[in-house]
Amino acid sequence: MKQPKIKIFNQTFNVIQIEFDKKTGRIKKVVYQVNERQNQTVFKNNEMITKSLTSKIKIQEPTPHPYHDYLYAPDLECLLVQNK
Repeated sequence: MKQPKIKIFNQTFNVIQIEFDKKTGRIKKVVYQVNERQNQTVFKNNEMITKSLTSKIKIQEPTPHPYHDYLYAPDLECLLVQNK
């Protein structure tokens, strides 16, 4: 199997790690390489905390966490692309 890539924010990156949910078998976390010294993590979730930390909002696309260096996305499978 070829190494998948992730297309996020109109850019394509190499995937380093994919973690699956043990109960559902669906992807729950993807780690991709932004550059030689930096990796980025995307977690599966369809809502996230607001900047005020008092409520949650629904998300439809990959969204950075307001205070941490990771992202949330409602569907990780659709972000993965195969090499051609």
